[in-house]
Amino acid sequence: MELYIYAGIGVLVIIVIIILVNSKKRSKGESEALREIGESDPKRDYYVLSDILFHDGIRQAKIEHLVINTSGIHSVLEYKHEGEISGDKDDDEWSYEYKGVSDVFDNPIHTAHNLKLSIDKVLKKDYPLFFYIVFPENSELKRKRMDFPVLLSHELKDEMNKNFKSRKKISSNDVKLIYDLFLKVKNR
Repeated sequence: MELYIYAGIGVLVIIVIIILVNSKKRSKGESEALREIGESDPKRDYYVLSDILFHDGIRQAKIEHLVINTSGIHSVLEYKHEGEISGDKDDDEWSYEYKGVSDVFDNPIHTAHNLKLSIDKVLKKDYPLFFYIVFPENSELKRKRMDFPVLLSHELKDEMNKNFKSRKKISSNDVKLIYDLFLKVKNR
């Protein structure tokens, strides 16, 4: 009889541990874009930074995710808005509708343009810059021609891989210097 009680408690403990481990994995992988980008790999001159806030002298700028490698500097603007996303490059605001709730947010194309200006001010040198505007994979995007790619999270890696073949390259030394610069800016 006691054996059944201990076995039942053991099974219950194992189930609780499995649930906790899975929930931690989900909270770690909260960012779909970051899951696509992967982690830094200094041996391949591939560096990833997230949540960088800095002031360029005129405005406050935020970079959700930054990938620095020999092909260039790749900035990912990640939006958490799910549902149907609509907007045009010239609109002041875009909108989303999800489960009967709708709202507006600043045009991500304008945000990316401003971020490009801010990054240019910080770098003070002409490096290849790439921007990606990313929404959750279960969003619906009305595809239009935009200045920057507007993607679902599962499309990010393929789009970045196209730009990894960039003709203009950054030296390994400059990749590390740029990474150190943004790491320093991030830690202020």
